[in-house]
Amino acid sequence: MEKGARPWDIFNRNIKKVDASIGDERMEICNACPFLIQATKTCTKCGCFMTAKTKLPHASCPEGKWGAIKISLKEDM
Repeated sequence: MEKGARPWDIFNRNIKKVDASIGDERMEICNACPFLIQATKTCTKCGCFMTAKTKLPHASCPEGKWGAIKISLKEDM
């Protein structure tokens, strides 16, 4: 069973972040969403700060607008 994103995951150095283009694409979707509080960039559905959550590979939108992705845990050797 996979765990969902937790707020402190953004600080975990063992969790590789998504490419900037993916994070930006996710944030664009959030910016157009009626559930986003624009002033704080907080989602009213999940309560997360979306500027952080959109960078986590295992995070997903509670409304199904974008989902988790799998990325390699190790850098290319």
